Amino acid sequence: MTFDLMIKNAHLVSEDSIDFVNLYIAEEKVQAVTSVSCIYDAAQIIDAEGRYVFPGCIDTHSHLGDFDGEEEQQQFSTAAAAIGGFTTCIDMPTNTPVVSTPEIFREKLQKLGKISYVDFGMYGALVKDNQDQLAAIDAAGALCFKSFLSPSGGDFTSPNMYEAREALKNIGQAGSMAAFHCEDYFIIDRCFTHMVEHQLTTRQDFLDSRPLSAELLATRDMIELSRETKTPIHICHVSHPKVAAVIEQAQSEGIDITGETCAHYLTFSREDFLANGPRFKCAPPLREPAAREGLWKYVEKGVLSCVCSDHSPSSKECKDDSIQPTYCTPNGISGIQTCVTAFYNESVNKRGLSPTLLARVMSANPARRFGLYGRKGALRPGFDADLILFDPNLEYTITAEELRYKHKLSAFVGYKGKGRPVLTLLRGHIIARDGALTSQDSIGKPLLKHTL
Repeated sequence: MTFDLMIKNAHLVSEDSIDFVNLYIAEEKVQAVTSVSCIYDAAQIIDAEGRYVFPGCIDTHSHLGDFDGEEEQQQFSTAAAAIGGFTTCIDMPTNTPVVSTPEIFREKLQKLGKISYVDFGMYGALVKDNQDQLAAIDAAGALCFKSFLSPSGGDFTSPNMYEAREALKNIGQAGSMAAFHCEDYFIIDRCFTHMVEHQLTTRQDFLDSRPLSAELLATRDMIELSRETKTPIHICHVSHPKVAAVIEQAQSEGIDITGETCAHYLTFSREDFLANGPRFKCAPPLREPAAREGLWKYVEKGVLSCVCSDHSPSSKECKDDSIQPTYCTPNGISGIQTCVTAFYNESVNKRGLSPTLLARVMSANPARRFGLYGRKGALRPGFDADLILFDPNLEYTITAEELRYKHKLSAFVGYKGKGRPVLTLLRGHIIARDGALTSQDSIGKPLLKHTL
């Protein structure tokens, strides 16, 4: 047999080991992983000597962009994902449109399928008044359901605790999972009203309006509802080790709960936001430096089992608090192209951790939690041939010009480090090389719950 592709001399990084191997790929799948002395015929050969090979990363939380009449935002976001090492993105619903019915789910799925450069799954929305739609959205293929417990603006309404409880019953009966933006509605709503009424317009005022207590209370509420309904839950973008500690306690009690954090919470702190402004603005907000360091312990322990981008692009004008109050600027940090790179630098170079941690929290664990493992999440025979060729010695400074976002604004501009992806394969096809797409053809395929 002649294989389509051989990756030779690969330092293959899995979730628990680094092995020196050859990989053989055919028909979009990994066909064999052998010793380097085992040589088979292949139509194409890539020598990985001196570089790591990681399984393609999975972004469990990415706002690829709203379908508001222009679809180019999704193309830019998925192109950036491919260059940055994500081969699968799970699209998080936002306001245009809110994916609150199966019809909207299918419409967005069809549109995204035409333009995505990477494989993708989708969340369905859990809002106040769509309890009767959840089973149908699940049947349409949603991998998970997302709910905001704090005001999010627009039509993405927040369920109260009774509505969340009823929704969890329905989601559990469907054999699915719910993910929550955990900030207490009433604390956030009243803090925002107070800020506006008293014209508290500074960056510090914004931080004061998103207290840690709101994140802790909402997380505890969801744990209790999960305990009662027996429905799996996933806590989005954990910003503080105290929240992670609450999740760890729930896990020890047998609650089916996982948590994620983001590269920006592990890299930056509130001081970066205060000094540089809304390109560092997110919700929950960046916390103090000690909290950032404390989060790493819970990532290492596996309590926070997924690290994602929470990519949320905005224009420079929207993020400018010199022309509007800080609270008027949108929340969200653009990071889908730089998430893998920054996590590697922060974990391996700065903290001396093993590269296996990246494979664990950005590939294997996300694949398991979202029902993709066996197809995604590892480089084993039978799995999709999604991989990153990663140069650990490549030094860089991230510039706005290299970002493939429609709006070239990111907290990561100016970030310096060493080690980044130099080649990305999706199902055995080279889709990015040396910071650029290799083709304008989008080959991303949908990942639907009932067809995996």
